[in-house]
Amino acid sequence: MKELRFAAFVMTYERPEILLKTIYKLREQTFPPEFIVVVDNSISRKIEILLNKNHFSNLEYIRVGYNSGPAGASKIGLKKLTELGYDWIYWGDDDNPPRDNTVFEHLFEGIKELQNKGVKIGIFGGKGGQFNKFSGRIQSLSNKELKQSKYLAVDSVPGGHTMLVNSEVIKAGALPDENLFFGFEEFDFCLQVINRGFKNYVDTQSWLKVRRNANLVQDNYRWTSKSFGNAEILKREFYSTRNLLSIFLKNRFLFPLLILMLKSLAKMFLGYRYGTDYGNKMFRIQFLALRAFFLKDFRIPGKPK
Repeated sequence: MKELRFAAFVMTYERPEILLKTIYKLREQTFPPEFIVVVDNSISRKIEILLNKNHFSNLEYIRVGYNSGPAGASKIGLKKLTELGYDWIYWGDDDNPPRDNTVFEHLFEGIKELQNKGVKIGIFGGKGGQFNKFSGRIQSLSNKELKQSKYLAVDSVPGGHTMLVNSEVIKAGALPDENLFFGFEEFDFCLQVINRGFKNYVDTQSWLKVRRNANLVQDNYRWTSKSFGNAEILKREFYSTRNLLSIFLKNRFLFPLLILMLKSLAKMFLGYRYGTDYGNKMFRIQFLALRAFFLKDFRIPGKPK
């Protein structure tokens, strides 16, 4: 396992104390990354000051200078660590550290086992989903599906669930699209990886363990999103709609593209079931998302011209 050169990047935004805890958790792993890059999207210098106080070794701080979102920050982290010669890269969010100190060791055992079988792995993670080309949705796996095999190939691995990236995919030209800013940037990247002949895998046993600990043990259980009507995450709707439409068009998923357009139009009116205030906000958000997609408006808020 030691022959693999393994590093990590962690993207952060105005959460110095949370970032600090995550750095320590990465270093406490039984198979820790050799090097950590912190990609800071913050406007303030709180994180830079905190890191300077702690004098971490084998850590590089990169200040973006504006909020580039998860898409921009992950692109910076992956490019930097690939240029430094690392083989595998942990895609990290400041508030989503590994759940225990053996996670990396366990996942790299899986990577090694699959590579010994000749599998060309691009991404390996603790959770993922399959893309339905009819509904346009990324579907989580059921417990029954997870029990079928030790490792399963998937279409998408989310960045907040111990996503490990083979730097060979970066060398092959796959990189997060910084224009997406926020929302489905991991899905877009995973599709790029697949389109370059690599496979994305998840470790089913660690995923089942998480579900068992949460008492989600039914064979037919699979996580489903219930965002419509939730005012707390309403602001995500703009990026979700705009970005998915762009991803579908780029990959020629024309039927899902049509379905999503119709869903967006429907949401503009069905949102009023949850009250006038929610309905007005949903109408405006969906209108602006459709407008941005058709006008190819992917401006990043706060990015210097």
